[in-house]
Amino acid sequence: MTYESLIAQYPHLVIKEVKTLPSGLAGLYMDEVVLIDKNRSHYEKHCILAEEIGHYETTYGDITDLRKLTNLKLELAARRWGYEKIVSLDKLIECHESGFKTIEEVCTHLEVTEDYLMTCIGHYHSRFGVSTIHEGYEIFFDPLYLRKQ
Repeated sequence: MTYESLIAQYPHLVIKEVKTLPSGLAGLYMDEVVLIDKNRSHYEKHCILAEEIGHYETTYGDITDLRKLTNLKLELAARRWGYEKIVSLDKLIECHESGFKTIEEVCTHLEVTEDYLMTCIGHYHSRFGVSTIHEGYEIFFDPLYLRKQ
């Protein structure tokens, strides 16, 4: 999924790239408006957008005070939603079937940063353990490796 295709899936949201955001944030969602830091790379914007749409999909109200445990949980839910949206298990299988062998090739195909990809893999490792079975593949997370069942 590309940055543009993610935007296309949410035509009812106003998505704008802006020069400055409050408190040095990389992105912000409020009232069906998503703001993305214009100064970020294309791949960074894609990762930020996924999280901000994750807020639209999973959270409610003002959660900017991250000293509150509830707000931290809602922030994490939005991040996890973003991980699973743009670096889904199906997308990892697609990369494997397309012959992408290196982290760089996977990042280029998914339009994500290497740090984001590794964080997504860490998320799946925490969620599933060492591996999981999905769509006829066993997907290992440490290191990332796929094997057809």
